[in-house]
Amino acid sequence: MNLNKSIVINWHVTERCNYGCKHCFAKWGKQAEIWNNSADVERIIANISKHFRSQSYSQIRLNIVGGEPIMFPERLWNVVETAYKHNMETSIITNGSHLENIRPFAHLISQVGISVDSLDHQTNLNIGRESEGKTISFEQLHQKIEDIRKVNPDIKIKLNTVVNTFNYNEILVDRFAQLHIDKWKIFRQMPFNGNGGISDYKFYAFIRNNYNEELLQKNVPVHQDPIEALYMTDFVSDEKKDDETSNKQVIFIEDNKAMTESYLMISPDGRFFQNGSKEYSYSRPLTEVSLEEALSDIKFDSTKFEERYEQWSITIAVNEANAFFHVNDDDIGDFDCFCELSDD
Repeated sequence: MNLNKSIVINWHVTERCNYGCKHCFAKWGKQAEIWNNSADVERIIANISKHFRSQSYSQIRLNIVGGEPIMFPERLWNVVETAYKHNMETSIITNGSHLENIRPFAHLISQVGISVDSLDHQTNLNIGRESEGKTISFEQLHQKIEDIRKVNPDIKIKLNTVVNTFNYNEILVDRFAQLHIDKWKIFRQMPFNGNGGISDYKFYAFIRNNYNEELLQKNVPVHQDPIEALYMTDFVSDEKKDDETSNKQVIFIEDNKAMTESYLMISPDGRFFQNGSKEYSYSRPLTEVSLEEALSDIKFDSTKFEERYEQWSITIAVNEANAFFHVNDDDIGDFDCFCELSDD
């Protein structure tokens, strides 16, 4: 088996959510949710496993997304349990409001990604990241993460932030560093369903205010996502190999171009779907055709998938932000306005 082949499949199991984020693209017109049927869950996961094992993929991670999947812990457990039986890793993306619901089976989850766009109550209200006027404070978020770590000390914690018109000028990196996270993914709000996304200024301003790898690398857990490990390098000296920390990349940045056709995504009704246009494109149902046949119905750029984990792609995004604001601009540095005064 080729130990250098890994894949992540994002299954959006539900559209239902207790939040109403204005920039959310998890909209499928209230499709029938196939995770209600255990037999269909088994068919889809077996289909995924069979295909990628036959292609000599050593690491298969099922990333369970919504909506908000943690609102339905029994159905979520069934998906996690089925993936476990097929020797697949599982991770979950959540808004964090019901994180305690996964405590009984957190030991089987390799990573939890928590969507945090702001730590300001009013900003979260403006975004729609609230339920009945309640938002998650930093203190609550910190406690929820620590409670999960007590159950599974090896679990990796990732934060996801969508840069949008309400939070673009917020500085989050300082307090995120206190959470000792493994990864912070910064997304640019995608144009979708009549939403025009955000300007270059707002996206690059957020990066300029928050890109601080050195701060986040302090006391970062040793945990390394096996998929990211294939593309990222841990810069650890011989003297530090036994330390509990390493200088691995923590901040990942994805512009709209990087997000287009670079994800393998399954809709709530069990079809591959893909972004890149005004409306989603779909495959035939994974319960009816092989995964290979379903893949032939959509566009998936495996090269772009790999590039999302490579350090040079992050460096490019940072350099673009710096260039936008003329940081370290040689032309400006060489400019000299001094001249000798004369009688003329």
